[in-house]
Amino acid sequence: SIVMKALDIKYRDVDGAKYPELQISKNPEADRIPLGKYGQICLNFIKEEYPDRYAELRMSGDLMPLMHEVNEEAYRQVKDLTEKLMKKEQFDKSDTMARTRIYNTCQAEAESIVLNEFVYQPR
Repeated sequence: SIVMKALDIKYRDVDGAKYPELQISKNPEADRIPLGKYGQICLNFIKEEYPDRYAELRMSGDLMPLMHEVNEEAYRQVKDLTEKLMKKEQFDKSDTMARTRIYNTCQAEAESIVLNEFVYQPR
């Protein structure tokens, strides 16, 4: 006969419902912090395009910390690249609508570059 050892699982109470506190990564904080836009995009990319690598990262506990790193770095790169692109543009600083339009265009271009050259990369 097989003897089952009781699992020592902790639960947290959310609105009267009990949820198990399961740790997916080596860093418990990485599991609690919501993943940002670029981290989610990278996570979905790896999950769909590189399922073996996704499973390996998940089992090793490195998945979520890595996705948080990608998220933070991508946000930083988009911000930096947007600022560089804005410096190249010529516009009337007092025209708020023109500045906003150009800023949005630069940010979209920067995001496209960062997604293709950084986020959509195998890890």
